[in-house]
Amino acid sequence: MVKIWKIIWMTIEGAGFWLRKIFAGQGGAGRRGVTVAVNARQAQLLAAARRGDVEAQLRLANDYSEGAGLTQDYGEAAHWFGEAARRGHAGAQFSLGICHANGQGTAQDYEEAVQWFRRSAEQGNTGAQVSLGLCLQKGLGAPSDQKGAVQWFRRAAESGDPAGQVSLAAALQSGRGAARNEAEAAEWYRKAAAQGLAEAEFNLGKCYQDGSGLPLDEKEAYQCFRRAADKGLPQAEFEVGLCFYRGRGAPADLLQAYIWVSLAAQRAVPAAVGVRDELKEQLSATQIAEGDRLVAELARNRPKIVPAAPDMYEELQTPNEK
Repeated sequence: MVKIWKIIWMTIEGAGFWLRKIFAGQGGAGRRGVTVAVNARQAQLLAAARRGDVEAQLRLANDYSEGAGLTQDYGEAAHWFGEAARRGHAGAQFSLGICHANGQGTAQDYEEAVQWFRRSAEQGNTGAQVSLGLCLQKGLGAPSDQKGAVQWFRRAAESGDPAGQVSLAAALQSGRGAARNEAEAAEWYRKAAAQGLAEAEFNLGKCYQDGSGLPLDEKEAYQCFRRAADKGLPQAEFEVGLCFYRGRGAPADLLQAYIWVSLAAQRAVPAAVGVRDELKEQLSATQIAEGDRLVAELARNRPKIVPAAPDMYEELQTPNEK
């Protein structure tokens, strides 16, 4: 059976997936205190921000969100994003929407988040366009509107935003909010993959593997999975392991399969644990020890892609296993 995967976000935390994260640390709604400058630069920045200088407000918000030169304070960050947002700055409006969606520096409020995403999206901010689309798709802060979601994904995609391209591709692939079109979906995945987006490379690999919108090509599927795996995408690591296990798109190699599947198992890919144990039964103790050594070595240096939610990948159809 065809296996179709798409990117999903259980919350709008996924916005950090394609743009610089607004907040790098753990947050939560907090009470805003009185802004206090800690050095001459901050004093000048604060004075300018209080005079209504939008760029100063943005820099101050970013400094607070990142703890750059002063104590990290999400409440202050949300306040200054809000000051700039109310003056019409699209980037600040998007950032304020993220604050409300995540409940960072302010109470979580999806309705408020949607309002700010919409204001920013209407000014052409592609991150806000995708975030608004996700809210409409999931009925967060607004009534569910699948067609409206696709319209915003398409606007972002056509502006070159890779997350917009992946989101549009997923909708076209599943027929959610738009007529199902696997060929167009594959083309959007290709465009996002060309920008180095690991999730797009993975989904493009699935298209090649399943012949979904593209001619079936197991070698090309393996290459796509490998590029995504090398960027640290856990599900891609699992697929690379399966390619080696099955000898599909890559030479059959049980040790390589064990290494890649073990990496995925360490990163909470549910099916990887069972396959890893199955592989263990086919390897010698010496091979397992060597594999474990290589896994430990690789794991120390691998990039990490942290999904917005444990079920970032949603399997739309249950595949036949090996």
